[in-house]
Amino acid sequence: MNSALVTGTACYLFSSLVWGMNIPFTAVLFKTFDPFFLSAVRVAIAMLILGTLAFFTLGSQALRNPLPASRFIWLTLTMGAFFTFYNLGLRYTNPITAAALMAGTPVYAAITMRLAIGARLEPGFWGAATLTVIGAAIAIYGRSSASGQGLSLQGGEIFVIAALVSWTLYSIFSQRWFPAETPQLQRTFVSMTGTCVWLALSWLVFHQFDMAGGAKIPPDLQAISFLIITGTLATGLGGVAWNIGVNRIGLMPGSVWQNTVPVFGVLIAIPFGFHPTGEQIIGGGVVMSGVLYMQWLKFRRANP
Repeated sequence: MNSALVTGTACYLFSSLVWGMNIPFTAVLFKTFDPFFLSAVRVAIAMLILGTLAFFTLGSQALRNPLPASRFIWLTLTMGAFFTFYNLGLRYTNPITAAALMAGTPVYAAITMRLAIGARLEPGFWGAATLTVIGAAIAIYGRSSASGQGLSLQGGEIFVIAALVSWTLYSIFSQRWFPAETPQLQRTFVSMTGTCVWLALSWLVFHQFDMAGGAKIPPDLQAISFLIITGTLATGLGGVAWNIGVNRIGLMPGSVWQNTVPVFGVLIAIPFGFHPTGEQIIGGGVVMSGVLYMQWLKFRRANP
């Protein structure tokens, strides 16, 4: 069996799980922290965790940045843009509309990769992407029916798409710009060192113009523990796993896997008292069928 395919699939599964976990945990954290400050702190936590892991597993040389200044700036700017645009999109967009836009992640990724590096679509991509988009649409319909909200434009929709495009560009740059022998742990750590600075600067700007929102209640033990957990798992280790997945089996399968994040988010939110609708359960099943379809095609091609 193709070891790279197994490793990449396992890493995409892990990143999707911890990013799904991030959804209910972040809902709790938003009661205490404004989203821009929260992003900066979580990236700082991830940077410290990954730096410690890199030092003890790869040596002190793994803490050095091997990129020229111009590429380092663009790499970290795209990651910082993802967090910033994502927060702006959620702040100035109807949640149902934002979810609908994020369901198109495979399409945005395919277009971005085509324009940026001329990438051709993998066999089965559109079939898998179509299934995940349909599944996400079913789940979104169930969510909108339960909440009484519907699709509506509020001006922040472009930020949601810009965030997803920024993440695709970061994923491309992180694999193409580092020397080939650079471990994925080091690539992710180096990316976060500059991203932390960009996010701190953006928070200062939004705070100055009273756009950050501000903390609502003092952080308690639960908020602090959730902050450390999400910073370590979702932002830190999830980022490393994502980069390994991109390196092993490519970015296009990863864009399909991203549509499973809300599915895992719903499952993980159930212990917090969340009750999924029938449409969300059916939609989640359709999303997973799209992912499994693409993975089956890749396994079949790897093991004829």
